[in-house]
Amino acid sequence: MRKSIGIVGLVLALLLLNACGYKPLAHNTQKTLGDKIYIEVKIDPRDSQNSVALKDELSRSIFERLHADIVDKEKATSTIEVLLRNVNFNSLAENKTGFATFYRCEVVVEFKYFNLLTQRTRIFNKKGYYNFALNDTSIITDSVRLEAINRAVLQAIDGFISQVGIDGY
Repeated sequence: MRKSIGIVGLVLALLLLNACGYKPLAHNTQKTLGDKIYIEVKIDPRDSQNSVALKDELSRSIFERLHADIVDKEKATSTIEVLLRNVNFNSLAENKTGFATFYRCEVVVEFKYFNLLTQRTRIFNKKGYYNFALNDTSIITDSVRLEAINRAVLQAIDGFISQVGIDGY
């Protein structure tokens, strides 16, 4: 008797979730951008390493989350132009001697997408940040700097994907 009540409850829950029309945001983003996307990253001479990493992370996110193909410009239904606009490091905390030991990396990434089918162009500036601590030193090494910028860029990419999905409603 208990088992049948549990099964009926499960079936009802599944029917309710299915009937409500819920679709993940990525579904709408995929519909807005299409299934063939070309990504063009404008290289910032001040931060060329991170500009290349930006393209890799955006390509990975589009492939994994939207299940879209990254293609040549001629075959694309949408084009995304990306530019790493700004990178800032701010001290958030200091040790007893006054040296900064906790930082926030903030980035501003400009995303411009054009959908060939709808002939629609949209531009979004998305911010991302990443907080990190330094052990005994207050010196930000190149590897720590690159890692912080990459993590902040990932947050900006998440914001872009969400914004496109909302824009598609």
